[in-house]
Amino acid sequence: MKIVKEKENIIQVTPENFKAEVLECDKPVLVIFYAAWDQPCRMQQAELDTIADKHPDIKVCKLDVEEYPAFAQQYGIMMIPTTIAFKDGKKHKRATGLRRAGVLLSMVQ
Repeated sequence: MKIVKEKENIIQVTPENFKAEVLECDKPVLVIFYAAWDQPCRMQQAELDTIADKHPDIKVCKLDVEEYPAFAQQYGIMMIPTTIAFKDGKKHKRATGLRRAGVLLSMVQ
């Protein structure tokens, strides 16, 4: 199994920095709620890397549901990976399961 290396242009968010990184961001934000052990989450990483590399106008963030289960519950996360698009500090669209980069991009447009 290939291990996907973390990109530095994907922000790891926590309950402490979520407001500043996501809700107060002046550009669209994609947040993936994931677990490091989950294979679909690991596969989703390549699509997120593509977006982060090719679309500097979109902020890409990740939140580990294993580390912050109560926070993930606040956003109704029942399945991983779940991606939520935020615009102007508000939830805009949501997708569960493994999604291609094009689908994720359409969520913030």
